[in-house]
Amino acid sequence: MRIFLYEHISGGGLANKALSPSFAAQGFAMLCTMARCFNYAGHDVSLSYDYRIQEQFLPRSIHREEISDEESWQTAIEVLSDNAELGLVIAPEDEGILVEVLQAIRSRGLNVLNPDTETAAFCSDKINSASLFEELSLPVPRTIFGTINDILNDSHDLNFPVVIKPAISSGATCTFIASNTGNLMELAHRPEMKDRVASFILQEYIDGVHASVSLLTGNGKSSVLSVNRQNVTLGTSVSTPGYHGGECPFDHPAAKKAAADAQKIADSLPNLCGYVGIDFVFKGKEAFPMEINPRLTVSSIGLERTVGPKGLASIVECASGSPPKKMTLKGCSVFEEYIDMKRVPESKYNIDDYARVMVIPGVSSPPFPLPDGTTIVRPYVCGWGLTRDAARDNLSSIERSIDKRLEGISA
Repeated sequence: MRIFLYEHISGGGLANKALSPSFAAQGFAMLCTMARCFNYAGHDVSLSYDYRIQEQFLPRSIHREEISDEESWQTAIEVLSDNAELGLVIAPEDEGILVEVLQAIRSRGLNVLNPDTETAAFCSDKINSASLFEELSLPVPRTIFGTINDILNDSHDLNFPVVIKPAISSGATCTFIASNTGNLMELAHRPEMKDRVASFILQEYIDGVHASVSLLTGNGKSSVLSVNRQNVTLGTSVSTPGYHGGECPFDHPAAKKAAADAQKIADSLPNLCGYVGIDFVFKGKEAFPMEINPRLTVSSIGLERTVGPKGLASIVECASGSPPKKMTLKGCSVFEEYIDMKRVPESKYNIDDYARVMVIPGVSSPPFPLPDGTTIVRPYVCGWGLTRDAARDNLSSIERSIDKRLEGISA
C-alpha cells in the first residue's frame, strides 16, 4: 500500500518558523519510527520534509517533497496526497494545527488514519476532555476553566498546589505548577502564556506518576496496545516544562484500571480512528485521566520494540474496519531524547558523520545539525530488554555507542 506519512514539525509545517530542537527531535523520531514500521510491513512510504533537514537523515521512502515555504507546503500536500492510498498525520493540537492539516489532506480525497475533523477538534481541547471524563464517572481533579482572568478570579475555589495549562496544547507546553495565589499570578502572566489561545484550564495538582495508555481505534471499537510511563516535568517560576521520554510497558497498581478507563473513553468517541494516546496521572491504585491525544504519540517509539514493527504497522487495519486484536508485548523499552550527547565542534564534522549514528541499533532517529551551524537536533534512543533494568542498561549502552562514534570525529 502507498502511504503518505506526514509529520508536521520535521515535515515542513514550520518551514517559515524557527524549529524547537526538542520538538523537532520528537517529531522526527515518530516519523522515522512509523516509516521503518511501514517499510518493514511491505508498504511504500512517501513523505514531506523541512528544507533544513538534509536528505541523508530521512527514512527510506519512494517519494519525498522538500518544503521551504507555505506555497511549497500546499504543493507537497496535494502531490503526496494524490499519489497515496492512505495517509497518517502526526501533528500537534496547538493553534488548531492537527485539524487544519487533516482538512487539507482530506480535501484531496485521501483516506486518513486519524479521527474525523470534529472528533479531532473535540479531543484537542482539554476542557472538552475533562467534561467527558466527568460524564463517564471517571475520577477528575477539581477543575475550572476560562480566560486567564476567569481562572485567576475563581482560583480560591481550588486547593493549592494547582496546575495551569492552555486548553489546547501538546508536549507539556506551558504547563506549570503553582504553589499559591501569588505564584499562580506570576505564572499566568509569563510572556509565553500571553501568546497562547484565550482558554486555559486550572486543576488541583495530583501528586502522582505521569502515564499514558496507547490504543488503536476504528469503527467505534478500540484495542489497548500498552500502558506507558511518561517522564514529564511541570514548569515552575525557575524551570521549564517538558516531555522527556518514557517506558513501555509501565507496571503500576493503577495500570489495569487506566487501560480499562482508556478503552471506556475511546469507545465513547465512535469516530476515533488509528492511534490514540490518553494521558493519566497514577496515584496509588487510582488513575486520573488528564487529556486525549487524537494522534500518534512519542510512546510509539517504545512500542516499535515491544510489539515489533509489524505490530505497530497494523494500524493500517483501522482504516477499513475494527482495530487489530490485543497484541502481546515482549520485554520492556525505555526511550528518551539523548540530551547529553557528545557535541562535535562544527569545524570537525561533516553531515555524513552524524548520519553514521543512524546505523547504531536502538537509535530511533539520528542527530542532525540545523543550518545555523550551532543547533543540533539530538537523537531519540530506545533501549530494550526483558526487564526494565535490562532496558535501561541497553539504553545506556546505546548512548555510549553514540558518544564513541562521535569521539572518533572530534579527536
